[in-house]
Amino acid sequence: MKRQVGREARPGIVVSVATSGDLIQWHPHGHLLITDGAFSDDGTFHPVESWDAEAVMRLFRERLLARLIECHAISADLARRLLAWRHPDSSAHVGDAIPFEDKKAVEDVACYLVRAPLSLKKLVYLDGQKAVLYRSQMNPFLGRKFQAMDPLDWLARRADHIPDTRKHRTHFYAYYANRVRGQRSPTEVDGPTDEDEAPKKRRCPPSWARLIAKVYQADPSSAADAAGR
Repeated sequence: MKRQVGREARPGIVVSVATSGDLIQWHPHGHLLITDGAFSDDGTFHPVESWDAEAVMRLFRERLLARLIECHAISADLARRLLAWRHPDSSAHVGDAIPFEDKKAVEDVACYLVRAPLSLKKLVYLDGQKAVLYRSQMNPFLGRKFQAMDPLDWLARRADHIPDTRKHRTHFYAYYANRVRGQRSPTEVDGPTDEDEAPKKRRCPPSWARLIAKVYQADPSSAADAAGR
């Protein structure tokens, strides 16, 4: 992106770290929602002409291995051998760009990014056999589309995907980073303001109430009104 629009431009990046595969096996990967271009310091948006998934994969792979070496998680010799593999151990998928006006599509992708590692609709407890059955899509590596486990083993596998205390799974980078957002003027972030108008207590937009109601099946605005009365 920097090669196409300039090194000083910043894209908006949201990264959600995922750890599970279709059958709740350990499968660390990242889901990214990225602007289809980058912003210069004056706020001008510069679209990217094309995406190169192969280049994205190579950059991610090289940076990840370098970070693992820095943390002493792997040796430099192992990293060189991994880079010499004929078939890379990493992959990258670049989806189609979503128009800014299509709020529903953006929301659906965002929900996919931060979805739970398992679906209760796919989970069945076989009481007679004292086993847990989890059904999903066909896994090409395991050669099946289900996973049957002892209940205690299932709980242990599920616990692997619970993040440590104060470890966040969703991160904001570049143009969306908190520091960069804080450096932008209030007009650029929140829209024009009236200097003569007394400051008001900031209210959450209605979309927050709608999203909370969608996730928790409870309308927070109604609860607030009831509490006020």
